[in-house]
Amino acid sequence: MDLNRRSTSFQTATFSMGCFWGPDSQFGHLPGVIRTRVGYAGGTALDPTYHLMGDHTETLEIDFDPEVIPYSTIVTLFWDSHDAAKDRTYKGRQYLSLLFYHDAEQQKIAHQVKQDWENKHHKKIQTEIQPYTHFYQAEDRHQKYFLKRYPKAHSSITYLFPTYSDYIDSTIAARLNSFVREFGLLADIKKELEFWGLNENEKYILEELLDTIRW
Repeated sequence: MDLNRRSTSFQTATFSMGCFWGPDSQFGHLPGVIRTRVGYAGGTALDPTYHLMGDHTETLEIDFDPEVIPYSTIVTLFWDSHDAAKDRTYKGRQYLSLLFYHDAEQQKIAHQVKQDWENKHHKKIQTEIQPYTHFYQAEDRHQKYFLKRYPKAHSSITYLFPTYSDYIDSTIAARLNSFVREFGLLADIKKELEFWGLNENEKYILEELLDTIRW
């Protein structure tokens, strides 16, 4: 059963802004964001892990529907959501401010939004802007980190999906991971289900889950 928000066309945004748990919840509630995942990027070390990250940085990757939320909005929120004018190298590269563009259009938009942000705030952004090369998905314990603090809810959701990977990549998990951090309301998620392209049975299952889950 596919309980994910469906989109015929989506794009990917990849960026770093400190510890990746917080950004996962900040961006996971946004309408148009289809799925989120946290991991490591920006370095040269192969197969990094949380305790052996090498020269990589904690990174968030999101798939989004540009017809609902344009890339420029995501980049603006990225720079509004952390102190990008601060030197963040005090812990090496783990918590750097990084933005990885996936194509020439994203590169153009990122630099334009950067210029607009600097003109508005009269500060110089320290974010490294570089082409996307590779994203290493983080260990399972870091995915939907805040939602896992509610084990009953967590188990109720994972039960709906055929594999753990399907659960991690699901839109509903992204929304609920944000909800437990007080980003968005359950009522908003229920309203959004109408636009996910689900069939009636899938929508009913998710509505029942949202009505009966205990936090």
